[in-house]
Amino acid sequence: MEDSTASRTALGVSLVRAVHTRIDPDPVLIDDWGERLVPDWAREAFHEMALAQLPAEERESASAAPETILARYFPRQDMYGNVVMRGRWAEDALANAVADGVRQYVILGAGFDSFALRRPAFAEGIEIFEIDHPATQNLKLEQIHALGLADPPGVRFIAADFTRETLRDVLSRSGLDRAARVFFSWLGVTSYLTREENHGSLRAMAECAPGSLVAFSYLDQAIFAPNISADQPEGETMSYAAGLVRQMGEPFVSGFHPAQLAAELDGLGWALIEDLDGPALAQRYGRVGARALPTATASHFALARVKG
Repeated sequence: MEDSTASRTALGVSLVRAVHTRIDPDPVLIDDWGERLVPDWAREAFHEMALAQLPAEERESASAAPETILARYFPRQDMYGNVVMRGRWAEDALANAVADGVRQYVILGAGFDSFALRRPAFAEGIEIFEIDHPATQNLKLEQIHALGLADPPGVRFIAADFTRETLRDVLSRSGLDRAARVFFSWLGVTSYLTREENHGSLRAMAECAPGSLVAFSYLDQAIFAPNISADQPEGETMSYAAGLVRQMGEPFVSGFHPAQLAAELDGLGWALIEDLDGPALAQRYGRVGARALPTATASHFALARVKG
């Protein structure tokens, strides 16, 4: 992502969630803020990109009804179900943590996440910290204000450029009470960081009170192997996804090895609670068979707690 440009992948995630809410008869996650938080110019850019990828026989009818373009395009992508269900999964884990007394919620790489605007009843008493790149966060706040709204109450917006400071530094100046338990949501971020950066972030989060939690997504490191090819089903899926985010200027960089994750987290101060791949997540939410959402097996969703 360029220093002065909001994250395009974050804008895309917001649109995916909105499209799912609008077109699915029984949405896994209800997020009717997604399209409102994305400016017109960004929606138009995604329309153009999606239209170019639609089969030729569909382009004319889609052009005549532009509101259908993203609804036709997104559900055909394997990452569609992962994006939708990971949001529900993380918020379910957060609800359990709040029921257990956690009162601080940190969204790392918050992008255009709408949790603070649609705040579920269970979250009325918690403090929310949204941390993201200044360009992305500024655009989000501009959109909120353009809708005639004030900053959501109980939310601290913390701009952070991780090329200039570490997560430890950011958390130190955030006002977060690290002596109390924290729930971290870290979705759609780790694949854009190096392994060293991911380890550093996990160590910084582990300095919070024992029992703090992190819900994060990651890619299976195996997809970065040089011998993966497009004639393998997962290779084809991830090759397309990797090419798409590379075109957006936000390439995939690294992942974790699922078989080694528990031991790796243990060395960083965490105890792994669960690790689900895309199909397992779909099974949890009953999105299989006739109700299936497309998923990518290489995407994983891990929940861990600070040891102590």
